[in-house]
Amino acid sequence: MRIVGVSELKIGDLLEKSVQGNNGVVMLEAGTILTEQYINRLRTLRVKHVHLSDSVIAEEAELVKKKRSLVVDSWVRQDINEMKNNEASRKEAIGLVTEFIDRSLLLDHIILPFPEATFRQQFRDILMEITSQPALAEELGVMILTDRMLFEHALNVTLCSSIMGTAKNYDSAKLYELSVGALFCDIGMTRLPTDFTKVNRDLKESELNILRQHTNEGYRVLKGIKEIPIASAQCALLHHERYRGSGYPLGMTKDNIPEFAQIVGIADVYNAIGSPRHHRNAYGPGEAIEYLFASGNYEFEKGLIEDFLKHVIIYPVSTLVRLSSGQLARVMETAGRPIQRPIVQIYCDADGLATEIPYLLDLQQHMNIVIVGKADK
Repeated sequence: MRIVGVSELKIGDLLEKSVQGNNGVVMLEAGTILTEQYINRLRTLRVKHVHLSDSVIAEEAELVKKKRSLVVDSWVRQDINEMKNNEASRKEAIGLVTEFIDRSLLLDHIILPFPEATFRQQFRDILMEITSQPALAEELGVMILTDRMLFEHALNVTLCSSIMGTAKNYDSAKLYELSVGALFCDIGMTRLPTDFTKVNRDLKESELNILRQHTNEGYRVLKGIKEIPIASAQCALLHHERYRGSGYPLGMTKDNIPEFAQIVGIADVYNAIGSPRHHRNAYGPGEAIEYLFASGNYEFEKGLIEDFLKHVIIYPVSTLVRLSSGQLARVMETAGRPIQRPIVQIYCDADGLATEIPYLLDLQQHMNIVIVGKADK
């Protein structure tokens, strides 16, 4: 074993001992073969030296060579330039962005603390500015070709992030930077091995290690685009950092995580668990909300979670719901109310018989009754 300064590291060097951050979190495991990305990460962490293996016997040397080849190949999408130059995918992406602005069904589940028409126009202006820039439109086209589900997720994350930014009175410049960061936060996924995002099973640990590199890759891609603000690029790098240091890639904690990255992280989690994935079904809206409630000052700053949940509606107006009392009701009013405490109109009593005259019930005044799910009819 030998101690080597980080400035002297070479691609292919083998770690003898794990590298730990100042908070004790293991950044790189012993036995890791260093790639360019890993070496750059060590420099970012300001690690001064590491412990490398002294020698590798012939068989191990060949194995290292093969592993190194696999690492390099896994991050090179041979078709990436072809994907960027696909005019049809760029046009489709721009068309879907425009359609999303106009229909955005997600707004049915959001309470806007400002006029909807004003927000839609501002949101449209930002997204149209993004799509008007060839380099950014190219990346949207790449996203479409990689995985349409990934593209749709990006749009929803951008909408939720923009709503939070607007609610926090961000000026137009900050809203633009936040929106760009949200829209491209997962662009690194497009550089993963082909079809990696479409695996319809739980990933193995080795695959998860590759998956986690999408933050570094996304940052590398965005930093290489001159039209991308640095604050936006940081969203790609840091949106999986968590409040108590359990996230990646740097294990940052609390206030060290930029607010943009935390906002995008919250929007990312909310939309991810509430939407179907190739390997699982979507969580119910109530489960998604409970998850976020539990993550306050654990995964995200509690105040940001509370700000976000002020604007989320689990059961929009006109939704038919079943109450814990056995009654069936229609949601009538949600604005300015706790998430699970709307005003409802009872149309069927607990005995299963329709009410002669439907009547209103304020769940904020009847704390012993809660919504347990949607009604079948």
